[in-house]
Amino acid sequence: MSEELFAGILAYKSAMAQARLMLSKGLITKDEYAIIDTMMAEKYGLSSCSLFRNNDLLYSSTRGNMSHYEEVTKCQE
Repeated sequence: MSEELFAGILAYKSAMAQARLMLSKGLITKDEYAIIDTMMAEKYGLSSCSLFRNNDLLYSSTRGNMSHYEEVTKCQE
């Protein structure tokens, strides 16, 4: 990994940590967070399918994945 790419990833992650904090405090909406995410990824040279972006594709509520808590509960009974 080049130093330029590493610096871009680090800067993106730092910016998005601040955006997540603002989202959790209710200072911005989810839509605004998505806009910030897109803008920061473009600014720091990350593509929309980059592994370094904060895309939670595995545990989205609309993707039909089961919660691991249900499995744990059934095993403990």
